Amino acid sequence: MRLSTSSSVTTSPKILAIYIGLLIDVIERINISAEELLEGSGIKPEQINDVYWYVDFDVFSRLFARAVMLTNEPGLGFLLGLQMKVSCHGLVGFAAMIGKDVREALEVAQQFVSVLSTAFTIRLSIGEESSSLYIHETFPEYSVGDSGVMALALGFAMMGEAVTGHRLEGIAEFTCTRPDYFSRFENLIPGQVRFEQPHTRLIFPNQYLDLPLIMADPMTARMAREQCKRELNAVMKNSSFSRLVGELAFDEALGFCTLEDVADKLHMSPRTLQRQLAQEDQSFSSVIDALRQRKATALLKQRELSLESIAEKLGYTDTANFTRAFKRWTGMTPRKFTD
Repeated sequence: MRLSTSSSVTTSPKILAIYIGLLIDVIERINISAEELLEGSGIKPEQINDVYWYVDFDVFSRLFARAVMLTNEPGLGFLLGLQMKVSCHGLVGFAAMIGKDVREALEVAQQFVSVLSTAFTIRLSIGEESSSLYIHETFPEYSVGDSGVMALALGFAMMGEAVTGHRLEGIAEFTCTRPDYFSRFENLIPGQVRFEQPHTRLIFPNQYLDLPLIMADPMTARMAREQCKRELNAVMKNSSFSRLVGELAFDEALGFCTLEDVADKLHMSPRTLQRQLAQEDQSFSSVIDALRQRKATALLKQRELSLESIAEKLGYTDTANFTRAFKRWTGMTPRKFTD
């Protein structure tokens, strides 16, 4: 697997360069060239066609911001979502596209998307009558903004229609406030949209899970999933294992995952996970502690959140325990940090 062309060392998560190709496709329809978008990035247009090439997510984030500036279109994410295809997700998208039904496709996506493209995690939750697909930005500090998250959510809805051949309607919920430009795109959304919600998710009837896929191919699907596992192993060899564990150890809706949960996501036993962490002089508890520290500082910068809500979000029983932990990490109290 090849990584970013940048020579500087970065802790940014990775994303398939195909997404840059999608961005170029969208802006070229607004008469902005690929060369203009990529100017100064060190990326050449012909590199985008390499389906195995990953770039640092902060590179994509800067290109997305530049595309918004060049097109003068704050709602560019909606145009991106409308053009999103299953192929944009590389091998994982192919494996999902040829699964038996929507349930199998989402299970494949849930297994591999968050590992092979670490900028986002997704989680399927099945209720009694409806299901929810939660979408979470793993690293808010590298965010493409509300428009980017909406693009991904809309993209999933459009891809669902493409692989099933059915008009799918549901509810989309976002944590952000309603953008001023939203009214221009509202009629393009297949269902209801709610803003200022606790989580970003798509809600749809359970019967959608049993919809067969147009290109279902069980034998090829099994082969594709095995290839996804091999690509996962390649990712793990080319990155810090402890960092990868940290990226998978938090779910926006459920909170911090257990060691067993993360091991399951990585298709290994808990003992193997602990052994590989030990090779980097890390433990699962030390990874979780570092993750809590990073999320604590990010949440404290959102000054509208109370200390109590932040402590709860990070899994502390009360603010006193959180304050002690934060002082151990930084040498100051949370209130002093925000002053």
